[in-house]
Amino acid sequence: MSNTESKLFKQRLQRVHVIVGVCTSIFMYIAVFFGIFAILLPYIQTWEKPSRHFKTANIKNIDYSAMIDPVISNPDFPKNNIIITLPGYKNDPALKISHEFVEPIVFNPNTNKQIKDEEHISELAWFLNSMHYGAPLKTFGYILFGLVAVAVMFLIVGGLIQVNIIKYKNKGKNQQSKFSKWHRKIFTWLFAPFIIVTLTGAMMNIGYSGSSLMTYISSKGETSNIGVLLAPVLEPQKEQIVRKNDNVKMLEINKLIQKAQKINPNINFEKIELINWKDSSAQVELSGYNPKLPFLNGVFNKPTVILSGVDGKLIQNINVLDKHWSVLFTDSMYFLHLLFGVDIFIRLLIATIMAICALAIGFGTMLFLEKKAKKFEGKTTFYHWYGKFCLASMIGVIPATGFIFLLQWILPFDLENRLIIQKGLFFIFWIGTYTWSFYEINSYKTAKKFFYLAAIFFILTPLMHSVFSGYSPMNLLQNSMNTILNVNIALFIVGILFLILAIKLPSNRQKAKVFFKAKV
Repeated sequence: MSNTESKLFKQRLQRVHVIVGVCTSIFMYIAVFFGIFAILLPYIQTWEKPSRHFKTANIKNIDYSAMIDPVISNPDFPKNNIIITLPGYKNDPALKISHEFVEPIVFNPNTNKQIKDEEHISELAWFLNSMHYGAPLKTFGYILFGLVAVAVMFLIVGGLIQVNIIKYKNKGKNQQSKFSKWHRKIFTWLFAPFIIVTLTGAMMNIGYSGSSLMTYISSKGETSNIGVLLAPVLEPQKEQIVRKNDNVKMLEINKLIQKAQKINPNINFEKIELINWKDSSAQVELSGYNPKLPFLNGVFNKPTVILSGVDGKLIQNINVLDKHWSVLFTDSMYFLHLLFGVDIFIRLLIATIMAICALAIGFGTMLFLEKKAKKFEGKTTFYHWYGKFCLASMIGVIPATGFIFLLQWILPFDLENRLIIQKGLFFIFWIGTYTWSFYEINSYKTAKKFFYLAAIFFILTPLMHSVFSGYSPMNLLQNSMNTILNVNIALFIVGILFLILAIKLPSNRQKAKVFFKAKV
């Protein structure tokens, strides 16, 4: 390739990178920003519900009969395929008895008393998670965020090619050089985890809906719904067990759990399914997660021990590697995105990496805007619609999120249409940041105000939690409610960080030049 052709190729590569980046950066940032909360979903989910303010019980020491027998004795409750979700599943300390045809019944396993579940009036964690993949926009949102994930992979590959063939200099001291330097460096360091997350995210968002044509061809015109073909492999239908219609005493569930743990000590049991309970044909399926074989189980592939409900005799022991390779592959893909079964330290590590990647996206956006602003240097005040739109989308979303956290404990739980009001106020506040961003000429001052607001909301949230929940930090510590206490501490620390950021950030363009030259 001649020098002219090489130079032309590099220019085109950079222009395509800029165009795709500018078109997708906002949606990319929103997906990553809310993805941080999605990573911490199990902990937020426990924190947000008053009914979950108790310590997690040891599954071996729970009196299951005291909770299950009254439920089963109810003539309106089904007697077959009863699901018991054990405490600790997805960090939920409650014990849940459910069936596909009835509302779940939730208990505090420490007291054996039924508790009121706020499932339909408290969805903060799931709402933040849904914002991560565009669920509020339904099908359009799934496709949009899926295509954005594909565009991100294109940008990462294109960016790596640029870094390898273009000799960038990292010695510049102005804003443009600093933004370019850190945009490149961060994604060069963290491209591996970021591309894995975006690849699996694209698969989950548009992988199924985008496979209709290939499904139709491979099934020879029988169906275009890939779920019809996958279901028999991923979730094969169980063989129905015929009831003998007698009444037999069952072995205690505690003893069944102990027997199952002796048979397969590698499984962390999460759910128990009671089949034909109190019948001589009764079977108990104890399923869970094997932490010694991560990537390969936890979503569709669940290692299971099946025992007789009468005497605990082993019927079947299903291990992780017993499933078809396609199930193992599917679970590994989901694991890489959902982080199923990992501990808090891994989740915090991945959340930190994603936060740094969000910062890199911001640097890329500021690099584009800085190039635009330099054209008007010394002539007039720089005002660009895209800059204002990014300001509200990327910075304005932070106080809006802090606001919805604060609303979680300020709004009464018995308030009619509570979910609609909470989500509606979130979007109204976020839209308000767009209005203010376009109204205020000085974007630096606007960004500082947004960070101050975010700091106030995040700092106030744990304080309001203590007031309205009735649990002070000391009460939470004494009652071993560590998850809730840790969420409060994390929110307070985040608020302090935003406060420091608001104080440190420059308030105008001239101060920004000095700031980025000295600090970044």
